[in-house]
Amino acid sequence: MVNIRRALVAIVLLALVIFAWLWFTRPQPVDMAAYVPADSIVYIEADSLPEIFNAVTSTDAWRELAPPAGVEMKQGWGGWLPRLISFTGLGSGDAIIISRSQVAVTVLGFQAAEESDTTLKFSPRAALVAETHTSEWRVKGAVEKLVGDFARRSLSAQAVERREVDGAALYIWTEPTGARRKVVAAVYGSVAVVGNDESAVQACLDVRRGARQSLSGDEQLKEMRARVGAERALTFGYAPRGSAAKAVEVFAPAFVGGMSGESHVQSLLATMLPQLINQTLGSVGWSSRVTQGSIEDHYFLTLPGDMAARLQIPLAPADDAAEGGTAAVLPPETYALTQYHFHSYEAAWRGLGAVLSTQVDVSRATIITLALEALLKPYGIEEPREFLRACGREVATAKLDASSEGKVLVASVRDREVLRKQALAHLGRGVRAERVGDAELLISIDAERGAAGFAGDYLLMGSEDDVRRCLNARLENRTLQNASALKAMPQNFFDAPAFALTLTDDRDAARSVLSYFARGGGGERAGKSGAGTLEETLARRGYSVSETRLADGGFEKKTRSAFGLFGEIVTRFAPR
Repeated sequence: MVNIRRALVAIVLLALVIFAWLWFTRPQPVDMAAYVPADSIVYIEADSLPEIFNAVTSTDAWRELAPPAGVEMKQGWGGWLPRLISFTGLGSGDAIIISRSQVAVTVLGFQAAEESDTTLKFSPRAALVAETHTSEWRVKGAVEKLVGDFARRSLSAQAVERREVDGAALYIWTEPTGARRKVVAAVYGSVAVVGNDESAVQACLDVRRGARQSLSGDEQLKEMRARVGAERALTFGYAPRGSAAKAVEVFAPAFVGGMSGESHVQSLLATMLPQLINQTLGSVGWSSRVTQGSIEDHYFLTLPGDMAARLQIPLAPADDAAEGGTAAVLPPETYALTQYHFHSYEAAWRGLGAVLSTQVDVSRATIITLALEALLKPYGIEEPREFLRACGREVATAKLDASSEGKVLVASVRDREVLRKQALAHLGRGVRAERVGDAELLISIDAERGAAGFAGDYLLMGSEDDVRRCLNARLENRTLQNASALKAMPQNFFDAPAFALTLTDDRDAARSVLSYFARGGGGERAGKSGAGTLEETLARRGYSVSETRLADGGFEKKTRSAFGLFGEIVTRFAPR
């Protein structure tokens, strides 16, 4: 009996020692901003990959879409198992790293590669940093396996170059032909860094060694975390002030062509636009979480100085939302629709231009006007003030297909004669008129100028094919207004009214997510009946809804959708 008691006491003491050891050696969360350079222009962090997976699979959309898609989840990523593996450190190397890792993505700039004799293709210089909270030998094995598999799929790279650089193990996979793109990985202690550029990977390693300043001391970063509720979020993203200017500096030459046909003006604009952006835009933040059964992406764009306060009056939303009749002149398969709800569209235009102009010196104020006018010219608006004054309570823009280069402008009519005069001035000489039911279609002989249509109390402007398609949908009474996606659209994400409401078709992203998780899990067994149910459910659940408002300090936007930006990431990067 005494021996049994001693054995039980020994077992209990051993269990307590093991538990205490596991408790004190469990992964402790770190600030991933301390792992990336201070000059990052984009930063994204996620503290738990399994928690993201659990969140996505807990949404209403997942519950309704997964069964007809043939997705049969197996234990591994979700549930209690990753938490147990993370706490104990017991399991395969891959499982331990996935369950324990905190990850961050940094973009440090852009690099150009010649796609043809006259075309440059720009790609970000980016790196993913993972604090694995595990031993270096396990990290090395996982990196060679996981990153190597990715390099072989994406680059057809078969061989890997290995070397040691300042105490870090470096691995490089190179595309054998073509542009010879690279995947570069490094392991330094418990940290793994993976990037598409060796200098980006080296910059992150320098931060860990203390040879380069990290982003963690950025006060704007701390403020943005509070604004978008990062402490309660699945993911958080941040772009410091000046990031947009750096991007515009790269892509401005492609944009300024639409603002002026004169080469010296284009050169001036390409030089000055980055400076203007830097003076008129602040930092950007993003976070994601599960809200009311959907993934909610929360964005915030700060404005310098007192710009936000001065924009409150001109950008005031309408006291009551318009009837939404713009959807009655759009086809049901419309890819994206944004409805604006300003108290006065003309006042919004004038006020925005005035406030932006006060942020720069007088010599650059005219460029603000040119830039704002350039944003409206693709819609056929040549004289913004007169055009917006003649519009009624509703103005919207729509993209009919995901691949469409242009958009359709839809506006309710306050002064038909003024709007008709504006439309004819844009279409130019030799306009051809047609009737589509009771609607009037005006077509320019210049295909680039497109067409305009008057349907009831609404004006449509865009390409001839798009405007004609809208008028035919209205004639057949087959419009977006009757679509289930519009009827099921949630609203009122904020306590205060929003000035813009956007509906976007995210069904392709949802299909990509479901297809990825259905691999080897029963997707082939879904059958025709399952496919039919899936499409019916996607018609209700496969759309995202966004609201944008002017808040204290800047612009705020919330988007609710089936899978949020996670769906976009899977669509772009997950293996097929």
